[in-house]
Amino acid sequence: MASLVVGIPSSGRKELLSRTIEHLSRQVLRPDKVILCTPEDEESQTPEYDPTLNLIHVQAPKGSCSQRNAMLDMLKGEDGILLIIDDDFFVHRTYLAAIKTIMLARPDIALANGFIIKDGIIGPGIPVAEANRMLEETQHDPARPVTVQEKIVGYGCNMAIRLEHARSVRFDENLPLYGWLEDVDFSHQLSRTGKIVDVSAVAGVHLGIKMGRTPGKKFGYSQIVNPIYLIQKGSMKKRHALFLMLRNMAMNVTRSVSPEPYLDRRGRLLGNILGLCDVIRGRINPQAVALLDRPRPGERMVL
Repeated sequence: MASLVVGIPSSGRKELLSRTIEHLSRQVLRPDKVILCTPEDEESQTPEYDPTLNLIHVQAPKGSCSQRNAMLDMLKGEDGILLIIDDDFFVHRTYLAAIKTIMLARPDIALANGFIIKDGIIGPGIPVAEANRMLEETQHDPARPVTVQEKIVGYGCNMAIRLEHARSVRFDENLPLYGWLEDVDFSHQLSRTGKIVDVSAVAGVHLGIKMGRTPGKKFGYSQIVNPIYLIQKGSMKKRHALFLMLRNMAMNVTRSVSPEPYLDRRGRLLGNILGLCDVIRGRINPQAVALLDRPRPGERMVL
């Protein structure tokens, strides 16, 4: 029987993480193990969890890509499914049972996303109590036909990965911190060996909590530099990349006048401008985002 492992990369959100893990203990089908990966430079504090869960706590260099890779490396050579979820993604109690059934029946599936009941990433975020209510009100109907729909790109907040397809596939650690568009690149690599799909029978709520995410200026820089980097790498089409860049810049410009209280629009816009300047100069290095707060050699950075 193929194993089913849940992996959660997290940083600085211990209390929220406890609530996320709590939903794993309520599953109709319990995971064989849960891997929690936190940054090396962060104090190792395991959150509260059901002791009957087989939870393993590991550390890796900070960044969504390196932390996810640490989990893939742990399972190297194993068969089965690794479900990677964000630390603010609550799974419906039938999620694990349904995803395992479907992926065992469809060995051609390399990566599967579940149905997102609501995604708080596009707004102020969803409170824990509201997310729990949504899950309780979502009932699985056995008579409803399960749909499996192919697509091009998986969504990083919940991705069930067939380990057999990911033997030599890893997240690109050149995309640091939040790893903007890392799911696009990872999906491109996996699509060479299997299908990327949406599955209607599994569901969850992405809270989209803003605490602990990449600061506005750094995220805005990644909004420009990461797509250009992925064009050069060949894992993103020019039209798609340019559409995202233009859309994000337009939103940051228009909403900087009266920004949302939960987003640093002006910081993102500044990051966009710094990213454009680097692209024009031929400096296309996503890791340069880590140096934004430091003056560059020979330059005075006035922000």
